[in-house]
Amino acid sequence: MRRKLIFGAGTFISVVSTIGIIVVINYLLFRTDVRFDVTQGKLHTVSAQTIRVLNSVEDEIKITGFFKETGADRSGFQDLAKEYSRRNDNVEVILINPDEEPGIAKKYGVNEYGSVVVSRGDKVVKLRLTDPITGGILKNSEEEISNAILKLTRESQKTLYILSGNGQRDIGNSVDAEGLGLLRKTIVDEGYNVREFLILRGEELPVKNSVLFVAAPKQAFSLSEIQYIKSYLNNGGRAIFLLEPRSGKELASILNSYGFEFSDDIIIDPSSKLEGGGDIAPIVSDYPYHEITEDFRFATIFPYSRSLDAVNGSYTTTVLANTSEYSWSETDFDLFDEGVAQKEEADKSGPLGVAAVGEDDRNGRIAVFGSADFVSNIFLEFSGNRDFFLNTLNWVSGDENLISIRPKKLNAGNLTITSRQVDLIFIIIVVIIPAVILFSGLAIWWKRRVL
Repeated sequence: MRRKLIFGAGTFISVVSTIGIIVVINYLLFRTDVRFDVTQGKLHTVSAQTIRVLNSVEDEIKITGFFKETGADRSGFQDLAKEYSRRNDNVEVILINPDEEPGIAKKYGVNEYGSVVVSRGDKVVKLRLTDPITGGILKNSEEEISNAILKLTRESQKTLYILSGNGQRDIGNSVDAEGLGLLRKTIVDEGYNVREFLILRGEELPVKNSVLFVAAPKQAFSLSEIQYIKSYLNNGGRAIFLLEPRSGKELASILNSYGFEFSDDIIIDPSSKLEGGGDIAPIVSDYPYHEITEDFRFATIFPYSRSLDAVNGSYTTTVLANTSEYSWSETDFDLFDEGVAQKEEADKSGPLGVAAVGEDDRNGRIAVFGSADFVSNIFLEFSGNRDFFLNTLNWVSGDENLISIRPKKLNAGNLTITSRQVDLIFIIIVVIIPAVILFSGLAIWWKRRVL
């Protein structure tokens, strides 16, 4: 009897100790807010770019969410926002039910559930994060919140000056396929001011906090306009040029001296038809290493594009994107206009550059693209086009941290095993484990009987 009591007491102590250890570990993890994200792609962990943004936050930032007391959007926002506050003590997350605290909602002009206000002092950015279809939060909620923080912490606002007067693409047109209206909205959402600029008015383009944007001019530039652009660039100005085939001859000529060589051609790539593109709409997935293309893993499409290359010039230049090896440089425009494109021995074979950037020792920066259609209304949202352009714009303007944070995707995990592995799993689960349990039980029973 005494031995049974001792054995029972020992078992009880072991069980209590195990439970106590588990409770203590859970308490410590709760107090230290340690989390383990074992999902593929780290779905519940903020991106490295967001962590970099949070590391730069030194002032108090408030993230105030206005949600109903219960709901998938509220819990989704809370889980995401906690990641911000736990990584930087300067970020405070507040949840408000506008029905119970209408005064706070009125203060920020909030009149619908799912609104989120990110504030720094008197500066405020309002977001709408509830997905009306799923009832949860939007897939790009992390991108929205992080970019809002960047906009609030940025000391000065940059302005994109749209050059006009030479038949450029209409950046106010959001309806026609070739318009750039959606691009304009995207740039404004990124935190930039957008203004039209006409050289012939005699306006002065400021070098500081500005980017000159030239989108596929159709008409020739005058000598005074060319000299103005060169003077702006030579004084450390920053600019983006979209020069599609058979346009911008004068600009292509002056950009050559900075280290960008534009070919008088059009890129043909039959292999792009297999990926949803077309003969004159190359699909691009080759991005040489650069700060802009680091970790960029999305395909882009460059319809009606000319080829370009980085050459020796006053700038240090780099090609950002190349077409496939199956593409070629078509220079016979007469034949092309007849609807025929044939690769000849004299035609340059791919890969061919479609985008490049350069900078000089005076902190001037230039980006050039061989296509304007890739950011047009019809193609802007194709795969990585929007992010590729915005990343380039942010680099040119000097806002490398104002990045586009792409939503994480849930990938189905597939387990592939052989028939031999299936047999092994069956033996372990159905035979070995039950046998171990059975013989252990028999051994314990026999030992107790002997005692």
